Amino acid sequence: MPTRRHIITALIMIGGLALASTGASAAETKAAEPPKAAVQAPAPPPYERGEALLSAINPHNQIGDTGEVLWGTCVVCHKETPDVKAKSIKDVTLYYPDNPDQLCRNCHTVKKHPGSEGISVTMSGYSAPDHMVVPSKVVTYNMKLSLKEITMLLPLDPKSGKIICATCHNPHERGLLSGRPDWGADYSMRLRSAGLDICQYCHRK
Repeated sequence: MPTRRHIITALIMIGGLALASTGASAAETKAAEPPKAAVQAPAPPPYERGEALLSAINPHNQIGDTGEVLWGTCVVCHKETPDVKAKSIKDVTLYYPDNPDQLCRNCHTVKKHPGSEGISVTMSGYSAPDHMVVPSKVVTYNMKLSLKEITMLLPLDPKSGKIICATCHNPHERGLLSGRPDWGADYSMRLRSAGLDICQYCHRK
């Protein structure tokens, strides 16, 4: 008749066989698994950057195909839907009120236009200085003369009095506003000079 010691020894041996069997099975399973594929870099998007920008909301598209005002694009730059009859930049609310140029730089990646690298006054041959400053007395006087002669706007930063992107470029679509604010809206680069030399309105020759 087996003693208690014999029974314990037998149980230990059976347990050892079971563990050995389990270990072999795990090793065999691991060996059977296919090797993991090497991590690859993500594929580039199936579109170009220009196509992506065209598919995004363009805040300069402000009039629909049938002539209706696209009010949704107004609030890309304005905190509130502005009154199209507003007479001045002081009468509208903008995001970044302390730095209106940041609105433009969110999409237009220029550093210090028109004084950035690669941009020069071609007629005189020297690099243009930074224009985003408070205009001098002479320039301010020239701007006032220009506004008397031509029905356009040359708005300055309402808080600092500095020249901003919108001083020279009209951010609105042709036909949205009337009178002075509409001048130059449909010309190349939306220059408020309406195709003429924009420099001459501040720098009289």
